[in-house]
Amino acid sequence: MTVGTRAAEPLRRVGVRGVATAARAAPEAQRVGIRKAYTTPSGQYEANQCFVKCSDITVAEGKGCYVWDTAGRKYLDATSGIAVLSTGHCHPRVVEAVQAQAATLMHGQLNCFKSHAMMDELVEKFGPTLPEGITAMVFDTTGTQAIEAAVKLARRRTQRPGVVTLHGGFHGRSLLTTAMTSSNAGPRYPLASPLPGNVYQVTPPLAFRWRCSEAEAVNRAIMAFEDFLQSGCPTDQVACVIAESVMGEGGFIPLPAAYMERMRALCDAHGILLISDEVQAGAGRTGKMWGCEHFGPHAQPDILVAAKGIASGMPLSCVAATKDVMDAYVPGSHGGTYGGNPVACAAAHATLQVFEEEGLLENVATNGAAMMGMLKEVQEAYLPESDVRGRGYMVALEFRGDDGEPCAEVGQYVRRHAMNHGVLFYGLSGWYGNCMRLMPPLIATEQETVAIVSAIEAALSDWKRGVKLA
Repeated sequence: MTVGTRAAEPLRRVGVRGVATAARAAPEAQRVGIRKAYTTPSGQYEANQCFVKCSDITVAEGKGCYVWDTAGRKYLDATSGIAVLSTGHCHPRVVEAVQAQAATLMHGQLNCFKSHAMMDELVEKFGPTLPEGITAMVFDTTGTQAIEAAVKLARRRTQRPGVVTLHGGFHGRSLLTTAMTSSNAGPRYPLASPLPGNVYQVTPPLAFRWRCSEAEAVNRAIMAFEDFLQSGCPTDQVACVIAESVMGEGGFIPLPAAYMERMRALCDAHGILLISDEVQAGAGRTGKMWGCEHFGPHAQPDILVAAKGIASGMPLSCVAATKDVMDAYVPGSHGGTYGGNPVACAAAHATLQVFEEEGLLENVATNGAAMMGMLKEVQEAYLPESDVRGRGYMVALEFRGDDGEPCAEVGQYVRRHAMNHGVLFYGLSGWYGNCMRLMPPLIATEQETVAIVSAIEAALSDWKRGVKLA
């Protein structure tokens, strides 16, 4: 199938004003599409009702880039469990490592022991992947926990309380990380008590939204940060700036290298630590091991936070920092019952082996660029006012109508159409719930990326022709 060759009339923005208003009022409901009450098969119990659901599928099995539901239907998974399954579902090497470790040592709690053998092996494998100068690590279980740990470390090291985040960023759903999150208002309101204080937001470069060049967007965003340092919070009270190298739930917005270089310089000038949130953009998803590598040597972080894809589906996260920063953590200042679990460490070690043996970074760089190119052709044919952006296998299509306004209902149609035809996309994201994120496993082949883009093209063709979904 040739992608992006059909002639297409401009899409009309049917009822978008109401959709955009709904997105502002209830962004998570806007992107869900599925809000049915879920009970267990017996009908007596409920589970995870608070989780956003973007499909009504009960998954039974996964292998490689595919999953099967309980009825045996097969789907190409372009979600990777929200960018977690870097080596795909149940990669044989990862499965083998998990099984072997579970039979050897399942839990080696790190208060009870100096270390465990699998952690020592992982650190020797993981350490060389980190940016130059970052040599100290603390392992935890989730991205949210690791973000909290990184902020706590920055505050201890600087003896300052202030945390600066980027508007549109996502960092988690605990109370502190909810305060740090502004990709949508859903997790923040309503809450029974105030969120933690000393958390500030500054505007990142948004060239597409502002309809300007990247250079101008960088200048505007840097000026906003400089203004904040003058009037938002005294510089001697700011502990850290934390930024996703590619803003995830905000709609896969890659931060420009020029912006991060200038942010790094401003942080250095004021004794502020720079934290790179690599929870979603790290572990090879952008075609480099860490998203911050795209910024060059003059914009590297003091602290790096990793999770999601580092262990191919097992719960593991890591805070990595320069030794002088990490030394601010004294015994007892951080910890966790399951941090650095041996089975999760075994999965991470095997994941890194797969990266090397199967050339995943090269695969992502090559096929990710091809996927973005094909998607750009489709966007230009059907959605001329929309945007395609991203890095590697972290690609977004932001849906906008002829007038340039958010057009979320087209995205919902595309997502449901694709699911009906065996391709799974995650729920829409971005401030207006109008961004569809493509994040297939890093093992995805050229054939599978073509299938993903073809599913989008087929959906847009049917949308244009007024085909109703079943």
